[in-house]
Amino acid sequence: MKLNSKLRNYFSTFSRLLGLNSSRKSFRYKKSDFTMSAAQKKCELLPLPIKSESDKKEYRVIKLENELVACLVSDLSPLSILANLNESDDDNEEDTTSDDESESSFNSASGSESMDTSSDEKEINEEKMAAAALCVGVGSFSDPADVPGMAHFLEHMVFMGSEKYPEENDFDAFIKKSGGSNNASTDMEHTCFNFEVLEKHLPLALDKFSQFFIEPLMKKGAMTREREAIDSEFQMALPSDSSRKEQLLFSLAKSNSPVNSFGWGNLQTLRDNIPDNKLYDGVHKFRKRHYSAHRMTLAIQARMPLDTLEELVIDCFSNVPNNRLKKDDFSAYANDVFDTPAFNKIYYIKPVKELIKLELTWCLPSLLHKYRSKPMQYVSYLLGDEGKGSLLSYLKRRMWAISAQAGNEESDSEHNTMYALFSMSLTLTDEGLKHLHEVIEAVFSYISLIKKVGPQRRLFDEIKLISNTSFRFATEDTPLNNVESLSESMQLYPPEDYMAGSELYYEFDPQAIMMVMEHLTPRKLNVMVTTKDLPEGVVFDRTEKWFGTEYVDVTIPEAVMKKWLDVEPYPELNVPPMNPFLTDNFSILPDEPKHPDYPEKLLETSECELWYRKDQKFKLPTAMYYFYLISGDSTKTAKNSVLLDLMMNLLSFAMTEEVYPATIANITHSFNVVENGMVIKIWGFNEKIPNLIDVIVKYLKDLNSFINEDMFKAVKETIQKHQFNKLLKPTNLAKELRLKILMNNYWMSEDKYLELLNVTFEDTTKFIENFKKELYLKVLVQGNVNQEVALETVQKFVQDFHYSPLPKEHYPLFLISQIPLGEKYLLVESFNKNDSNSITTNYHQVGQFSFKTDALIDMLMYIIEEPLFNILRTKEQLGYHVYCTARDTYGILGFSITVVSQVDKFTTQHLDERIEHFLKTTPALLDMDKESWESLKEDIIKTKEISDVYLKEEVDRNWSEIVNDDYVFDRIKREIESIRTVTLDELKCWWNKQNRFEGKENYRKLSIQVVGHSLKRAKECCEGNVVGNPVKLNILSDGIKNGEENSDKFVSNIDTFKWNLLLYPVRSIK
Repeated sequence: MKLNSKLRNYFSTFSRLLGLNSSRKSFRYKKSDFTMSAAQKKCELLPLPIKSESDKKEYRVIKLENELVACLVSDLSPLSILANLNESDDDNEEDTTSDDESESSFNSASGSESMDTSSDEKEINEEKMAAAALCVGVGSFSDPADVPGMAHFLEHMVFMGSEKYPEENDFDAFIKKSGGSNNASTDMEHTCFNFEVLEKHLPLALDKFSQFFIEPLMKKGAMTREREAIDSEFQMALPSDSSRKEQLLFSLAKSNSPVNSFGWGNLQTLRDNIPDNKLYDGVHKFRKRHYSAHRMTLAIQARMPLDTLEELVIDCFSNVPNNRLKKDDFSAYANDVFDTPAFNKIYYIKPVKELIKLELTWCLPSLLHKYRSKPMQYVSYLLGDEGKGSLLSYLKRRMWAISAQAGNEESDSEHNTMYALFSMSLTLTDEGLKHLHEVIEAVFSYISLIKKVGPQRRLFDEIKLISNTSFRFATEDTPLNNVESLSESMQLYPPEDYMAGSELYYEFDPQAIMMVMEHLTPRKLNVMVTTKDLPEGVVFDRTEKWFGTEYVDVTIPEAVMKKWLDVEPYPELNVPPMNPFLTDNFSILPDEPKHPDYPEKLLETSECELWYRKDQKFKLPTAMYYFYLISGDSTKTAKNSVLLDLMMNLLSFAMTEEVYPATIANITHSFNVVENGMVIKIWGFNEKIPNLIDVIVKYLKDLNSFINEDMFKAVKETIQKHQFNKLLKPTNLAKELRLKILMNNYWMSEDKYLELLNVTFEDTTKFIENFKKELYLKVLVQGNVNQEVALETVQKFVQDFHYSPLPKEHYPLFLISQIPLGEKYLLVESFNKNDSNSITTNYHQVGQFSFKTDALIDMLMYIIEEPLFNILRTKEQLGYHVYCTARDTYGILGFSITVVSQVDKFTTQHLDERIEHFLKTTPALLDMDKESWESLKEDIIKTKEISDVYLKEEVDRNWSEIVNDDYVFDRIKREIESIRTVTLDELKCWWNKQNRFEGKENYRKLSIQVVGHSLKRAKECCEGNVVGNPVKLNILSDGIKNGEENSDKFVSNIDTFKWNLLLYPVRSIK
């Protein structure tokens, strides 16, 4: 159908701004019925929000006649406009999206600014996504007492079609085909919805989106399917220790309060305990009661003028009904919802993972109205300190704790209109668990110190300075994240503080700080200890209703309580001193007339190479330094890989006191063990980064002098638990199994865990000493840094670290195995005996990298993503997570399709069969006319042209090229060139060679299936502590079907199977 005049006006505006031709056929949305109100609706202007000095976007806040409040964000900065002056007219109609991923690198799926080094003219346009988010002021606290999970269920149901767009997957299909994504979430007092699309699709996307809040269908058929999705979501959360702990905490609230509820919902609450008619009537009633315009906040961002955005919002959202009913009043529970005998106890909770965690929780009155002074944040700044004289420093010196966090996450579950939870979370060692009461006493000793010194203006001013500086020079967020954050903040703050309210400290309020401190007493304390090791004579004797969490509660002995009440500040404890890493030089380097488009090599020696590019786009006083320490044999064996991991964690443990102030001052670092060495990343305000690098090198070069055997035992214990916990997650196990088969030198968490059992302190100190004997260093420096500083910093690093060069012939090589023609299956049992989740990942190996092949895979993923999700997830309800992924494994391309389900619902073999059945329909999906094909190509290109929003995106992309020895910095440009050349016949011909239904010339499939455990048998399997016992992968033999003729398809021994595979040559990108 033809566009109506209002919609034409919107597209005309886009044409002027984005260089599009509005008369093109591409804007004929054949399935749409976009009709706007002819009458001009009025709105009220509200005050403008305070924004960051670095934020160049324009804002406007309006209240519609139905009282819906909207924040409009116009991203018409000069940079955005100039970036699109050269955009082509080749724009087409509905398209498809892709989900791209790379294992060997960060890859370039998101697109970026990219320029031709031989010309001053940009050859790749900078695209940006448009995004919108709507938040409704209702959540799980408003669930009917007899229907737990109703708010969450409604969040799912409203997306299932509307009167205007009745197809159930209409919105999801349109968003995916428009290069975007969408999501929703339910919290305790808020429910939020969001989407992003390529900008040209915003008007129609917004109209479709608004209809969910005007006239959603919510049919009975959709209801019966979508509660299956709710249940799958819950089943996936069952192994989450944090979710289990939160649900147990809620059960300690007053029994008649909305807090003592089950917000997830599952088949028991949404099917078994309620008739369908009652659920159907109830969800419609709930929507009409709570989904009212006056309780909705909307944020929308695009490269459009504010007037155009305003008109668009008025037209789309003015018809959202307003019932003018007050929201649920929870004031009756505001001061004492956790004032119960059950709360003030010690709870030992049996975890799914292997960990020892102590969580101390106090319930305070709601402090939402105290956002200008933030008293809880002041206290958490002190209790969570990790520098010299801190609580954590005291505990680490005794090897009782590894890490600490304090405060409030600001989520609805921790801070709402009823209460604020203040928590102190400590990861304990085995020794710390033995001294549990003493650890808690140390916490109260530090609390006593804070009370004794009283609220300190110096400390508040330091916190204020750090937050003000962070806000002043905040990096731009993606449009989707920006509108999502805005829509939620609009529920909490007045318009002036939508952006600053959660960030800035306005007022020093000593009385509010002391009020918080007075609540942090032993008499009001809840203690939760997550551990499998119980004190003598104590057993898990209770089970939480919904998650089945085993636990036991213990009354705090009065003698222990008295010690906690009377404890004085320990002499070792102090409040934080002045921070030496605070930045006071925020000057921006001047632009250079001849500025390279990509990093350039400033230095190359036998010891290192330095790549550098000064930032002239984002213009913030920040920089990023990435260091890659390549070792010839550090990961050749599982033992060496474990030793490198130990070295990295010991380094982090030893230097915490000195580097924590830098982290607080927004100069952050990270250490990561990679396949052939170690990566150090440092980023933040550029002035003091060299100071932090000096500290890191000081510890790195003489690490053995900073560690001891007790520290080694504590760190080893932590890593051992971490490796075991990685095995427990089926998705991670499936990934590790695939990489174990594909890579010539890959160590699974199982391998590392077993090696850790026997590694000694002497092994570790010897490895640390030998590590620097042969190294090669790659460095990338980007940001607000000149060449001289970059060179000086890197040369000082090399000089101070004083390592020997790694000979070229010792460089590690990574080769990838070739999957045989046909199908291979690997079925294994999940390590987690208490997890019903199963996963089937069908990996299809294509072959060596070429830009043409890469383009073909990208286009296939783009085409099949939405129908795959619609059929396997929405219609067949196979599982909550269904997705396809393009893969680049060290230069060998492929793609995979993954379904996560539950073993009690479907077998992994059934998931495999349904995936294959879907792939059989692919030729029909490829059956399109020339116009649709060209439209699809242009929208794939536009997704690759999405502009970098912050420096890290550009740096990570360049870093990928460096660490993989590719150095194809113009990769996006070359990908786009390849996509433009691909014909539909080429894609069809290529696909015929890749699948089992046609030519099979290059059909190489590896199906990894991790089989979960039936929840009915879980209790029988889960007694005892697993860690400390041998860990062995159980390959299932019952996957062999139909006798001997199929037995060769199944992998029974990974090493034997892998030994017989051919290897691809070393990657090379021309």
